[in-house]
Amino acid sequence: MRRSLGRAVILMVLCPLLGWGAMYQWSVLKSPQSLYVNQSGVIRYECTFSTSAADYTITFNPISNESYKVSILTQRDQIIGGKRVQTFDVLITPKKEGNIDVSLEALIRHTTFASIENASIGRDNVKKYDFDDEKAHLPKVVIEAKPNSAALSGELSLEVKVDKRNALAHEPVHLSLYIRGRGNLDQYTPYELNISGVNIFGEEPIRDISPDPAGFAGEIRQEFAIVSDKSYVIPSITLDVFDSTTQKIKRLQSDSIAIEVAQGFERSDLLDPPGLRDWSNLARYSLYAALVIAGAVLGEIARRLWRLRPRRKSKQFWDEAKNPKELAMFLALSGDKRYDEIIGLLESGAVGLGEAKKKLSTLTTDKEEIA
Repeated sequence: MRRSLGRAVILMVLCPLLGWGAMYQWSVLKSPQSLYVNQSGVIRYECTFSTSAADYTITFNPISNESYKVSILTQRDQIIGGKRVQTFDVLITPKKEGNIDVSLEALIRHTTFASIENASIGRDNVKKYDFDDEKAHLPKVVIEAKPNSAALSGELSLEVKVDKRNALAHEPVHLSLYIRGRGNLDQYTPYELNISGVNIFGEEPIRDISPDPAGFAGEIRQEFAIVSDKSYVIPSITLDVFDSTTQKIKRLQSDSIAIEVAQGFERSDLLDPPGLRDWSNLARYSLYAALVIAGAVLGEIARRLWRLRPRRKSKQFWDEAKNPKELAMFLALSGDKRYDEIIGLLESGAVGLGEAKKKLSTLTTDKEEIA
């Protein structure tokens, strides 16, 4: 009897190690019943294992399609009552109206007993691990996508500023457009400013945004330089936004701005034939012409210097990361293929948080120099 009991105890200890593995179950904790097109919402998935499941990893990279855009917002891994529980908040944004079926998949990877044995007996030269992969089909979620004609949605505000309202001919006036708040700021397209009879030089928007349950939160800044030799009016800038609070389309609108430009001399006055016979008149008209030309040259120089001016370093989305795992998650959420190598280094433990951020800063600087 004692011998049989001993065998039973040995079997109980060895069964988990022999790869019989832990059981797991996926569930949906919360999900929006309906969303408007371009409005973001959060689906919360949870995977619960029957044990602490230290030899299991979950690879979850949701894929967008023609009906919706999807990405991981946050994820959390914890042990509750001796059981491992992983929670994923997934950001979902419908692209078109109608009922959309959200059917996502995840990869469950189990490190087998052979790999654990190699590590436990000190085979440090063994670099190939044995895995059992299983594709998990997450519970299906159905969301009603309601029609919405606005490209932007969320809780957003608009502000427009100019650095001056009075200028000399050919002197640039700098206009800054700010969009602040939370919503689908990642979908913002550059605003096209058109004013008849003036030259407009625009820059690509500067995005200082980070992931948020409403999509993204932060600020977008777009700047313009306007050059003219006569007075003009900057028209009212308008943006239609679907307000997620009132569930209605709201128009964000700035006031029109009048710019007074000091007038120069007429060409006919500078080239008046009778006046050119008198040397004093010739000198005076030459001075006038030189002043006008100098004004044009100074305006062009000012425009070029403005484009080359030193700028405040924008806050990067990865600055909030507190550990390598969180940094890898932020980089994966961005969808930028340039970060794949750094993500791999973080996941393998080859680099730490500080070194990875230095590599990211170098990568960003190289991109700006190329641009």
